[in-house]
Amino acid sequence: MVKKEIKRALRSRAFALTTAFCFFMMVEGRLDQTNGRIFNDSDPYLSKFLNSLWSTPLTILWPITVMFPFVLSYRKERDSGFGRLMALKTSRGQYRMAKSAAVACSGFLSLFLPMAGWLLFCKFILGLGSVEISVRFMPEFAEKFPFLYGMMYAVNAGVLGAVFAVWGLGLSAVVHNRYLALLIPVCYCVFTGVAASGPWQAFKLIAPDAYYNPALGGWGIPLYELAVLTVGCLLFIGGDCHAGKA
Repeated sequence: MVKKEIKRALRSRAFALTTAFCFFMMVEGRLDQTNGRIFNDSDPYLSKFLNSLWSTPLTILWPITVMFPFVLSYRKERDSGFGRLMALKTSRGQYRMAKSAAVACSGFLSLFLPMAGWLLFCKFILGLGSVEISVRFMPEFAEKFPFLYGMMYAVNAGVLGAVFAVWGLGLSAVVHNRYLALLIPVCYCVFTGVAASGPWQAFKLIAPDAYYNPALGGWGIPLYELAVLTVGCLLFIGGDCHAGKA
């Protein structure tokens, strides 16, 4: 059942639209950085990739983009009877496991694929460039293995996508008002952007250097993401239990 749910999630229109929008954000960042001229500088491809990530004004949308397809997904399945049918065919436990796995996989790939694809585009289409790479986080690794350095960002983005997608699934199970369910992720990111500092701001979690903030220690951000993931799972299980009794 897990494989079927994952295949269904990856074939959905929501997954395709989310992935396409994330790739658009990378392209938009590149255009914004170069004033609309995508091929106009001699920076190395890694710098083009990283600058594309942070130049877009849509940066704040990174963690919540993957939530929108899922903050209503469970409620749609429950209201249509599809969720109950799936639970009857297997069990509530298997349904929850399959649904959570499918959402996490979809959330991971919807951020990983466009970012990895843009890295490949920068490497093979935009060119290598001749200017020295300038990064503050793990500069030696970036200089020796620029492609792996870029992929580190893509994998980290995928993890962030999986965490926030599951949190969106949890909200879908407990928030009855669809507009409120959509508004909560936006309010959360805006709140952390205003009230929090440094890596605690939700949209800054996409950068791997957030994991090595001296004030938080090496485990600060992983524990934070684990807490968000746990909350999402608990909300989903609690909401599904209530729906099963109804």
